[in-house]
Amino acid sequence: MAKANIILFGDSYPSKSEDAKIDVYMTNKPTQEYVAFAQITCGDTNDKWNLEQITKKAREIGADGIIIMGKAGTLGVGIPIGTLNYVVTEEYGMTAVAIKYK
Repeated sequence: MAKANIILFGDSYPSKSEDAKIDVYMTNKPTQEYVAFAQITCGDTNDKWNLEQITKKAREIGADGIIIMGKAGTLGVGIPIGTLNYVVTEEYGMTAVAIKYK
């Protein structure tokens, strides 16, 4: 199972407890002001696992929430059919931005 990777845009904050609530935004951005301070990516094929790993890392760097940005990557396989090549692609993983409320 893949582990999450962090790219900090600035400083991290004091870590939070393992059971601390992390707000997760997928379709809307937070209504209150925030600072985006890191990108967290997990490249597994299981979305539940990806979200668990990303929220775990978010707690470690002191985030109040994460904004899911989309998939982490694309995997493609070419299948030759006669003189043509049919390409099958699948997206995997998850990328999020860690935020701290102002």
